[in-house]
This record gives sequence, C-alpha cells and structure tokens, in this order.
Amino acid sequence: MNKNNFDGARAAAGRAALGAGAVVYSSGMAAEALLKWPLNPTTTLLSELAARDRSYRRIFQTGDLCAGGLFAASGALLGAREGKLLPLCLGVFGAATIADALSPLDYPISHASLRPGHPAGQWTPSASHTAHYVTTTIAGSAAAGICLVHWRMARSLPPQHPAAGVVRRIAAPAVVGLLLTGVATLASDKLLPGMVQRVQTLGFSALCVDLAAMTARRRRWRATRG
Repeated sequence: MNKNNFDGARAAAGRAALGAGAVVYSSGMAAEALLKWPLNPTTTLLSELAARDRSYRRIFQTGDLCAGGLFAASGALLGAREGKLLPLCLGVFGAATIADALSPLDYPISHASLRPGHPAGQWTPSASHTAHYVTTTIAGSAAAGICLVHWRMARSLPPQHPAAGVVRRIAAPAVVGLLLTGVATLASDKLLPGMVQRVQTLGFSALCVDLAAMTARRRRWRATRG
C-alpha cells in the first residue's frame, strides 16, 4: 500500500470512528427509554443516570467510555490532515468523556431527595463527584471547538444544495446556543434542563456525523483541485 492509499484508509477510519462515536454518544437516550425512563428525562441530566447509587449505571458508563474512545481515536486518525483544531478538540472531548464516565456523580443531583444523608444534609461530596463538574466543563468546551470547525468547514465548501448549505451554516451556532441554554436551565427544574440537554446532545451527534461526511467531501474537493 503506497502512502496516499494509507493516508486515505487512515482518514476513512477516522471519519468512521467520528460517526460511530457520535451515534454511541446519544445511545444513552435509547437505553433510558428501554429502562422505561427510571428518572424524569425532562429534568434529569444524562450523567445522573450513571451516578454511583444507580443500579443500572454501568450501562450508561459503558456507553460514555465507548463514545469517548471513538472520539479520541478519530482525532488521532484524522491527524494534521484536518488542521490542528479538529484533532485536538476530538482528542480532548474523547478524553473528557472517558474521564466523565470514570468520575461518576454520587447521586442524581436533580433529585435532592436522593442525596446521601438527606434530609439531615450530612454529606461530603466525593472526589469523583467534584471531578465530574471539571470533566464536564472540559468536554463542553471541546464540543464548542468541534462546532467551530464544522461552521468553518460549512462556510468554506461550495454548497451542494442552497437549502443544505444554509442548514449546515446555522447548525453549529444552534448547537452551541443549546449548550449555553443548557447551562442556564440548571438554575431551575422548571426550565427543563434534561430536555434541553437531550436536544443538544442529539444536535451535537448529528453535527458530528455531518462533520465526518464533510471531511470526506473536502478531501475529494481538494483532490479535484490538484
């Protein structure tokens, strides 16, 4: 296999890992549906389903570990051919997602009645519980970087169809907007933080699948231009 063929195969594997990681990243919603929504999905964040006190937490933890590994692998496989920002953000997002899974919350934080020591309030957060907030923040920042790459790529590639071009150009700002909205909704359960996060997660996953398709199209476009 010559170098060009090897690079092409490696890039294809990177795109496949990115697409697969995006699908697995959203799989928690399917899992909670199969479990008949053990916690209210309109107010409960997805990471709460993997809290230490949940008997089914391994299902959601495994999904995050797989998704994180696939995102990290996609960053390594795509490498510098896709610039510096994309592989960096994919690697950081993948690592942070794995760290998220390995540092579960002590309890579902949207449900005060489930807090250890409730109602006396005698509870000290574990190191894992505290670290989860850090890893989640890092993952969110990396996700915003991935959205930025998608937005730039959507603007640089000639649109195949006018409507598709418009959708692609507003997709990343919409996902980032949902990410910021999700942070704001944490102020009150009445703002439905769980629902907002699930919409944002689905949007981000769809954006990553499209990003994988756009990297393939950009590769072909560059080849035609010599």
